Order: sequence, then C-alpha cells, then structure tokens
Amino acid sequence: MQKYNHAFTLSEQAESYRIYNCADKEIRLDFIGGNVMRFALYNSDKKDSILPTFLIDPENKFMLCGRDRLSAEGFEKGTFTAEKKDGKEVFTLADGISAELNTENFLMKYYKDGKLLFSDRAPLAYNLGGEFGDGQYHYVSRENGEKIFGLGDKGGALNKYGRSFKIEATDCMGFDASSSDPLYKHVPFYICSNSVGTYGILYDTSDSSYFDFGREINNYYEPYKYFKTEDDTLVYYVIFGSVLDIVKNISVLCGRQAFPPKWSFDYCASTMAYTDAERSEELMNGFLGKVKSTGLSCKGFYLSSGYTSIGAQRYVFNWNREKFPDPARFVKNFKEKGIEIIPNIKPAFLTSHPMYGELEKRGLFVKNADGTPFITQFWDGYGSYLDFTNREAFDFWAEQVKDKLLAYGMSATWNDNNEFDIKDNSAVCSGFGKGRVQASRIRNTLTYLMNASSYTAQTENEPEKRPFLSSRCSNMAVRRLAQTWSGDNRTEFRDLRYCNYIGLNLSLSGFEFYGHDLGGFTGDMPSRELLLRWLQLGVFQPRFTIHSWNKDGSATMPWSYEDILPYVREIFDQRREFMPYMYNCAYLSAKYGMPINAPVFLYYPDDKSVDCESDSFMFGRDILVTPVLDEGAQEVSVYLPQDDSWYVDGALLDGGRSVKYSLSAYGRMKYAVRAGSVIPTDADAETVFTVYPVADGSFVSDFFDDDGVSYKYLDNECVKLRFEVECDENSVTVCFKNLGKIKMLPKIKLVSSDLRKLTVKEI
Repeated sequence: MQKYNHAFTLSEQAESYRIYNCADKEIRLDFIGGNVMRFALYNSDKKDSILPTFLIDPENKFMLCGRDRLSAEGFEKGTFTAEKKDGKEVFTLADGISAELNTENFLMKYYKDGKLLFSDRAPLAYNLGGEFGDGQYHYVSRENGEKIFGLGDKGGALNKYGRSFKIEATDCMGFDASSSDPLYKHVPFYICSNSVGTYGILYDTSDSSYFDFGREINNYYEPYKYFKTEDDTLVYYVIFGSVLDIVKNISVLCGRQAFPPKWSFDYCASTMAYTDAERSEELMNGFLGKVKSTGLSCKGFYLSSGYTSIGAQRYVFNWNREKFPDPARFVKNFKEKGIEIIPNIKPAFLTSHPMYGELEKRGLFVKNADGTPFITQFWDGYGSYLDFTNREAFDFWAEQVKDKLLAYGMSATWNDNNEFDIKDNSAVCSGFGKGRVQASRIRNTLTYLMNASSYTAQTENEPEKRPFLSSRCSNMAVRRLAQTWSGDNRTEFRDLRYCNYIGLNLSLSGFEFYGHDLGGFTGDMPSRELLLRWLQLGVFQPRFTIHSWNKDGSATMPWSYEDILPYVREIFDQRREFMPYMYNCAYLSAKYGMPINAPVFLYYPDDKSVDCESDSFMFGRDILVTPVLDEGAQEVSVYLPQDDSWYVDGALLDGGRSVKYSLSAYGRMKYAVRAGSVIPTDADAETVFTVYPVADGSFVSDFFDDDGVSYKYLDNECVKLRFEVECDENSVTVCFKNLGKIKMLPKIKLVSSDLRKLTVKEI
C-alpha cells in the first residue's frame, strides 16, 4: 500500500451525497440543509459491522437499537452547487460557505466569503494507511489564538484552546473543577471561533476518544489540532454559522431535549447523610418539618442510595426496611406535602446482591468471552453491570423500576453511577441482538439505554405525564431523556468558579437542563459565605439542588446556619419569583434549542469588549447575571454589551460600557435586564409581566405556560402570549394576543423607573 499518497475517485453521486473510493477505503460526503456536512470514512467491505449511533436523531425517535451511522433518514437535503476548479471539486453552500476537495489524500478546505476558515492538515489528515498507528485520526488547521468551546463538562477556563482532553466518562468524586479530566460526560463536540468565522465539529462515536487543541506541536507541519478515537470508523459533522446557530443545529441533529415537568425547576433537596444514617425516615420527616417551619419552597427530594443498604453496602432495588419500614407510606407523606421523591438507582449489582445469582443464570450481565459475568470494582465491593443491549435485561430493569419504586407512588428516577467503567476489551455485550460487541466501545450507549429503560417504565406507568429523569453520566443521546448535573464537586470557592464554566460549556454543547450540587458535594461543610454564593448562582440555573456528603457526616441544608436563614429565604423567594421566566426559557430550550444559560458572547459575537472568560452570563435572552465567585469579594464589574440598552437598578443605560455595583452574599442577586423585553415573574402566586421598554421603537416578546406536567401543550393546550410593544417619548403601548387554547388575561406593568403612560390592548 502506498503511504501518504491515496488517490480517491468519485464512484457514486446523488442529489445530496457523494461517495469516493481508494482501495478498500470509502468516504461518503453528505450535505444536510444549507450549513451542515457529514464526512464518513470506513472500510468498504466492513460497512455491515459499523456500530449503530444513538447520538444522531433528527426525528426525535425513541431508540432501543440505534440508527445506521451512514443513514440520511430524517435529514433535510442539502442545497449546494458543485463545480470543478483547478483540478479540485468545489461545493458552494449557503451563507458564503464553500468547501474545496482535493481527492489526493482527500483533503478538505473550507472557506467563508472567500477566506480560509479551516482545512484538513496537509499532506495527510486521516489515518488512511496506518501512517499514524492504530485508531482513527482527524487533523485540522489551528489558528493562533482561536477559541474552543464545548466538549460537555470539561473543567478549567471556558476557552479550551491549547489544552488536551480525554473523551470518556468516569466516576470522579471530588474532582478539581479547574483541571481534572475526564469527568462524567462523553461529548466529542466542539465549537471553534477564529478570525474568519465559526464552525462546529461533532464526531459521531461511542468509543473513547481524545482531543488536542494545540498542546502538541510538530516541526513538520503547520499548527494543527486533532481528534483521535479507538473507533474503526470515522464519522463527523461540520456545522457552519454563528455559535448560536451551531448550538441550535446540534439540538436538531441530536434530537430535542426532554421538556421536564415544572416542579423540577423548584428547589429539590438531597443529602447522603440522611439515608446513610440508621434513623433515615426520622431525619427525612424532620426535613419536612423544617421546610414547613422555614416556609421554603421545595418540590423534590433526591433520595440517596443509602435507602438500599444492607450493612455498609448498597443494593439497587432493595429497600432497607429498618430505615424505611413502609416505603409507600413514606412516599405518600412527602407527596402530600407537594414533594416528589427522586430515588437513586445504579446499574451494577454487587456479587453479594440477593438477586445476583438469578441475574447470572438469566445471562443479563455484561459478560466475559466465556459467557460468565464480567466482574469489576463498584463502590465498596465487586459487581457486574447489567447489559442493557440485551432486551431481556432492558425489560428486567424497567420492571424493577415499576415494582420497587413507582408502585410506591414515585414518578421520577435518579440514574446514578452510570459511567459503566469497563475498559477491559474482553468484556462483551449482546449487541442489540445483532452479535457481540466490546462493552468498552459502547459504555455511553449503555448509559443511554439505562435511562431509556427507566424512561420506559415511567412513561408506561404514567403515560399522560412528562417523566423526570436525572442522569449523572450523559452523552448527546441521554439529553433527549434526562436532565444532568456537574457531579460530585468540592465545597470550595475554586469549584464555585470553575463549575460555573463547566455549566456554560454544557450549555454550549446542547445540555441546557443542568445544574450543580449547590454548596459543593464533598469536603468540609461550606462556609456561610460559600453556601450563599452558591445559592445566588443557583437562582439562575435550571437545576436548583443542594446535595452533600460532607466528611464530618453533616448535611448541607438551607438552614445549616440559622443566623443566615433570613438571607437564604430571600434567595429562595427570588428563585420562586423567576419560575415563570425560567419555565418559559425551558420551553424555548426544549422546542428550539435556545440556551437557558449562556456566555454573553453567544448573543453579542461582534462586540470585541465581551470577554469569553467573563463572570457574567445570560439567563435566557433578556437577563444579564454577574455572580460573585471569589471569597471575600463584595463588588462586581459588569460589562453591558453594545447594540442593546440595559436596566440596572431601574436606570436605563446604554450598552458598550461597564458598571460596578456592590453585591453582598447576604440576600438577593442584582442583575441587568435588556431593554426591549417583557419579564414574567411570580408575585404571590400570580404571574406579573413587567415591561422593560426601549427609549424609542418596537419589539416583540413571547410567553409560554401550561399545566406543567402533561403533553397537552403539543396540541396547543397551553398559554402562548405574544406581546407587541411600541415605545415613544411619552408612551408605551402593549398589544397582546393569545395563540394558545388556554386563555390568560395578563397583568402588565411598566418597570417602576419608567414614568411614561402605559396602554394595554388585546388584539
């Protein structure tokens, strides 16, 4: 085989794809819509053995066996023109994008408005003849100082340029949010912004992978970055457009996120301490008493795995009847107080589990090559993972969720410790009924299928309700079923800062329903200041949960420090007031892929003064938040982006300037509101719409609400208000109409600092 010289020829073409061949290598190019291209490199004689994908799902289909990775089903056919130029093929796409193909070594160059956006690295970008050793590689150009975002829950600064990362999931309790890698998510997707424009690349693989964004240099090549995977096939999608366009397109390619029920956006409590204690139910009932006496709103409780214990170990689906003599009574007690129990479940069965022998006989575990259960370390012992690619195991799990949890009145699940830490290449799964597959290659697929089984149980149990699932491990597929969070962080200010970056990177990666363990999960009890700062940040994030496993055995709770409880109550009240706005953002996220939290540059890409490492972020489209992330700080500097005006403490200020204001830990958060918005808030159980008008001009704002639990909104059984606002020097006129079947007469007011005449009309 000729090395470094692979001549591909066009063998097949159609309206939206091209296929090229060189010896046993085949490359397929697909054009999707006006701004997405797919590249697939595989051995032509092994197409039938390519693992299916669960990541790509443009039709939002519920998957049990995955999708052919080369399928174009559900894609919008690409619109492009093709021509020959200087011996190369040039494909012209939309929005000034063109792609030039050199069939020698199959090198692609991408241009925006005639300028080189990025290119495959010459003379060889792919491991076509084993030139780079084992595995699949993709080398692309790197511009000095470009910015890299995405990759899911990666730590450190928001911009990942110059760093390298491993793409696989691990149980990393107590991770350092500034540097630990890998963490809990498998997200082979990044966005690159350089001097010419922005593009995103999603690699469609379930295998362990690796990114290098400029840490490695080589004198023989121009600056490059690269992706490596252990997969035997290389499939990736290139997405063009602004950062916001790319984030929204990812939501289309990989399927829309699940729309959680409204209650899940309220405070949901948790702690390891209560269920690990011998008097668990007594402590849980004491929690109910504190919620009542403090007047704090709470709608959920994540029940940690101590409820399953036998001795010091945990056994999924086992109820410790000494701690919880009557699970149904326990759940009913919480439900009567308006609090949903979200039980922790884990996909591994310890070898001492009462059900282990039965499951071994039925062949439901991931196996060794000889058919015996694959055994690995899990928590405080050894155990075996359930093989969710085996339909019998998938159904078994769903039955257990129904019989051991949902039958007691629960309706949610907390799918935890589901990183499937299997690296031994001899461990095998049944492979979706199509033949054995190495378990190490599909670890995150097992995570998805675990969630899919729980989802199946929940939807069959209550088919009219939107299920709520939370999953610590995740990939692009899991987000279609479950919410996630940043995992077992530390009770340190350093983690407060870097977990905020982790959250924003999750958002840029298409994971909008996320949060953190507020206060920190492991370490010392957080200080008063740290707890309050975490809560202030949590006000603006979808998951609002305090969860802890403090090393002294204490439980971090809103009332951990009685002397600051009045300030905690203020923060909780602010969260409650924002619920209508949060829920509206959640709807926009589930339907259109709009981020709930986002770095400021997402909406102001042309403002050179917007720092991508700023502490500020956008809450929805209209609220600019700048939290305090450093111990002892009492003041924040806030840059107000150009092209909009902003309300700060009631004053209307032009954008393109910085302001400073004090921000104590003791009380509510300050924030800026974009002029040209209507902000819904909860005022004594009534939704009030506050208009933040522009000085002169018009704007439109939309609001969504529904029953909060069902799918009826899909049939327009919901509130859909549209506000059309006209502003001049003397007056503000608000015309509203309801596009949904549920009618609502909105209570509308002007921001208190605006003294113009307000006129409201229904149209």
